[in-house]
Amino acid sequence: MKINSLSATKILTSCLALFVGVLSASKLQGAEGPEQTDKKVVAFPGDSPLDYGDEPMRYLENDRVKLGLDLSLGGAVTFLEDKANNSGNMINSHDWGRQIQLSYYSGPAPYVGPNGEQPSTSWAGLGWNPIQSGDCGGYRSQVLEFTKDSESVAFLRARPMLWPHSGVPAECVFECRYQLTENGFTLDATIVNNRSDKTQYNARAQETPALYTNAPWYKLVSYLGDKPFENEPITTLVDKNDGNGWPWLNYYTPEYWSALVNENNYGIGVYQPYSGVSSSGFHGGDEPKGKDLGDKSIATGYIAPRERTILDWNIRRAYRATFIVGSVDEIRNTVYKLAKCDVVETPNWIFKDDRQNWSYDNAIDEGYPIADSLKIILESERQAVAKSPIGFWKAENAPVLNVDAVLSADVQDAEAEQTITVSIIPVSPADSVGYLAWSEGNKNVEQDRAEKEKTYPRLSNISVDVPVKFDGQRRTIAVDLTDVQGYDGAMKDVMIFFPKIAGKATIYSVGFSK
Repeated sequence: MKINSLSATKILTSCLALFVGVLSASKLQGAEGPEQTDKKVVAFPGDSPLDYGDEPMRYLENDRVKLGLDLSLGGAVTFLEDKANNSGNMINSHDWGRQIQLSYYSGPAPYVGPNGEQPSTSWAGLGWNPIQSGDCGGYRSQVLEFTKDSESVAFLRARPMLWPHSGVPAECVFECRYQLTENGFTLDATIVNNRSDKTQYNARAQETPALYTNAPWYKLVSYLGDKPFENEPITTLVDKNDGNGWPWLNYYTPEYWSALVNENNYGIGVYQPYSGVSSSGFHGGDEPKGKDLGDKSIATGYIAPRERTILDWNIRRAYRATFIVGSVDEIRNTVYKLAKCDVVETPNWIFKDDRQNWSYDNAIDEGYPIADSLKIILESERQAVAKSPIGFWKAENAPVLNVDAVLSADVQDAEAEQTITVSIIPVSPADSVGYLAWSEGNKNVEQDRAEKEKTYPRLSNISVDVPVKFDGQRRTIAVDLTDVQGYDGAMKDVMIFFPKIAGKATIYSVGFSK
């Protein structure tokens, strides 16, 4: 659900101001609107929607967890129970924008449908936004295929609807594989695009995925700091009677998890190891926090791990999210076990067949499929910037940055040196708190940020100018950071600034070495 007390354009603008590309702070609009119960559907040309019979719910169950998928809502998760803790259903379904579901963003904004369909004025700023359950007009997404391989595994394909519209199916298909674990489940999620609009739009912050809980699970916790996976104290971002939760908070997640728990610190956590930033909170104010209001209540908790990703017209893009039920300690201990396989000490991005969540400002590349390298198109009128995803590494473990690349100019001048600037962003005290995702009422993004950074300052970026030649020769550009001032301690992402030159930067890999 998306909350219509603020225009989508304002939400987009303020979110971008805080985390570039993090938009739509919420799936909650129409905050005063009624519960959605519509059963409207519209088929995409050529689709054969699944006949699921009179009962749309399908369940997976083991000794610990019961998981319910609603085939009348694109197979989104509408039921999750932690049987060991007698939780009952933890998932909110006030409208088709809630549940546990896939949600993606791309341009243009506004997006006009293939037959001239205009989006809702509240949501025009979101652009192209397919979601798994349905749209703001009450049209439900349709499942095309469903198989249940066992009591613990199911697979489905669905045609999502475009949330800002009424009755406009998206030119993409979602694939979801759900598998129960001993204390939760994994979601292997894939978007398969086949858009008629072949424009490469800017990267957007995807919800990977979105989780909405019922009101008893109101307390938002995670680890924010510069010593991940060292059992340092966690941070409570939203609690009872603290006035926090709405607007959503954006924050750094170097352990790649967040959880919504009840007053006894039991609930549900989400671990997504490719997302170093999350948007989360609680909608409804302080009064309903912790109350059993059912799964149709407008009050809800929210978590969305964010991956900043370019969605090409023909991309096939996958991720895995792990949902963990139980106490905060159980959730975090499970994350630590999973992270031993998922999280590396120092990043090494190899662009063999995808962008590894790198994105650009003032540039595009040659598009998907990615074949062995990023082929970034440079222009003389504007400065292109390549940006890594947000993660974590220690400077002492990564003293040298290596860029394997071919730099070429449209007008060859192999003897003339150019300069690229490598900018590394350190983990700051400012990364130990959450920030408002947009301004609303007496809560202002700029004031919130300024007040917090008085106590928790933001460190300056660490920049190094590197001489290079745009001569079309492949080489490894090694940047020795050993003696660079400020390159010490915890780091989180990299930016590469190219000169204003017409040409191409073909990048095979970016990584660190000792």
